[in-house]
Amino acid sequence: MSEEGLFDDKKAPGIGKWGPGKHKQQEKARHGLPDRHLYEGGTATEMTENPLYLAFVWNQHQPYYGDTQKKEFIMPWVRLHAVKDYYQMAAILKKYPRIRQTFNITPSLLEQLLGYLKGHRDYYQLAMKPVEELTFREKRFLLLHYFDIQRERVVARHPRYHELLQKQGFHREPEAFTHLPDLSPRDYLDLQVWFNLVWVDPELREGDPFLRFLLTKGHNFTEEDKQGLMEKQLEIMRKIIPLHRELQEAGQVEIMTTPYYHPILPLIIENRSVRRANPGLPLPRYFAYPEDAREQLGRAIAQYRELFGREPRGLWPPEMAVSPEVIPMLTDFGFAWTISDEGILTASLGVEVRRDEYGHALNPSVLYQPYRVATHGTEIPMIFRDHYLSDMIGFTYHDWNPVDAAENLIHRFHKIRENLQGAPGTYLVTISLDGENAWEWYHNDKKDFLNHLYHRLEQERALETVTVSEYLAAHSPRQTLKKLHSGSWVDQSMTRWIGTENKNILWNYLARVRADFENFRIRERDGEKLKKALENLYIAEGSDYPWWVDSMPYYLAAPFEALFRRHLAGVYEILGREVPTFLTRSILENWPDDSPGPEPLAGPTAMVRGGGAQE
Repeated sequence: MSEEGLFDDKKAPGIGKWGPGKHKQQEKARHGLPDRHLYEGGTATEMTENPLYLAFVWNQHQPYYGDTQKKEFIMPWVRLHAVKDYYQMAAILKKYPRIRQTFNITPSLLEQLLGYLKGHRDYYQLAMKPVEELTFREKRFLLLHYFDIQRERVVARHPRYHELLQKQGFHREPEAFTHLPDLSPRDYLDLQVWFNLVWVDPELREGDPFLRFLLTKGHNFTEEDKQGLMEKQLEIMRKIIPLHRELQEAGQVEIMTTPYYHPILPLIIENRSVRRANPGLPLPRYFAYPEDAREQLGRAIAQYRELFGREPRGLWPPEMAVSPEVIPMLTDFGFAWTISDEGILTASLGVEVRRDEYGHALNPSVLYQPYRVATHGTEIPMIFRDHYLSDMIGFTYHDWNPVDAAENLIHRFHKIRENLQGAPGTYLVTISLDGENAWEWYHNDKKDFLNHLYHRLEQERALETVTVSEYLAAHSPRQTLKKLHSGSWVDQSMTRWIGTENKNILWNYLARVRADFENFRIRERDGEKLKKALENLYIAEGSDYPWWVDSMPYYLAAPFEALFRRHLAGVYEILGREVPTFLTRSILENWPDDSPGPEPLAGPTAMVRGGGAQE
């Protein structure tokens, strides 16, 4: 899992005082529900004439990790999730042709994926050199970062990899590595291979002869084994875009997009909009550049058209953050629908989705339908995800037996259908979450859970999966929202990205540089330079920089904060202006002992702190 997933602050919903198995049986007994076999093949009692429609919307996003001056990525998560999740989440569907799904693949992710295919590398790959060439700091980097995956579910399953973790000492923090444990050159080579091998999806590992050979070999890997593995990763990455395009053209998948560098649209349009949900929140200087929001939308459409050969219909607002001002922009660009969170719907309606102690919605017709959002003289259909069920997949089911988890989800869908008995019309349940971060926490990754879930859904007659556009083409929204709450999926507000001391400093820096750029534009005649400088500003508007600052430990936030300043400094460098002093200093506190710590963008040797032993 990426650090983004390991340290995410979203909490799983509670499932009561019982463990998964007992919880399931008690729930059935309490509600008088039949046993599992009565649901197989769609034999459950028909509650309404129509099936219950299901929209799975997987959000696949990574921050823009690129240092535009070096053509390198400071983090490896595009590459690693590509070979574990982005290919396989789509490939698995080919076994289940009746299953329809929707994927949001963000432009920043796609741009970096294409960068790898052009030969760009990430800092983790810089430590993949022959072991005899590794420096002390590079070995220390391997010991800290080459166990960056779920340890109990993944590392512990592979004896040699787990042996290496034992030798490492089970440490997680950088300060643990002032001295190196006793590992041989063979250990370091095996570690290089195992880390990159376990990040390949289990089904791909089992189905590929070379990867299966590496698993069987287990130890004493060679430099040739390592090189073959890295070439295999590139082979998988090359297939991702063609596979998604193939499935979309076949009608099994719908692909949506998001503003190019993942900005929080309401805050880019006008950052004072955060106070609608949080009156009195301390704010930075005024920032309002709706033209930037439009440019990020336009660029996303252009990329989508180039890669997928058509216009996108769905728009995923980054972090599901919406405001009334966003809607006319989406309709101006021709988007046919958009999505947000259950909490945004209830805040807009002023009506809560009431749930029983097991999480079943007691007034399901409120949530399980699309709405026509009408504001500023325009309107667009919007769907709202079931926050509770999405979190069950994201944070709870990984503790269950995967088959039991899939059956419980099927049961919950039937319970929704039962609770809709007598309600007129059709209904759509939207399940939406990250398409990557949950799976390493599952037994055998996504393989057992998703295969069983899709197999069971193909058997059902009372449940039908759809793409969002497919559903909306047949079932227009019946109700209109004339008020749209301004907020995101996080507590129905946008305070995760603005309002704390250091987050506000980031916004002040962004506002200052954005204003300086406008002044430079008046006198600069080189259009290509202006274009490159503006690109750095658009990158700095991405949501992931303030997400980390004031929310995560220094050693996790520092690379993002440094990269943010790097992009802003690039504006001045490209235009031949002097870089302001404030962009050369970190706004974050130093390492715990108040030492200055390493330069976060200097590569792998800087991603663990210095001190102690010699090179």
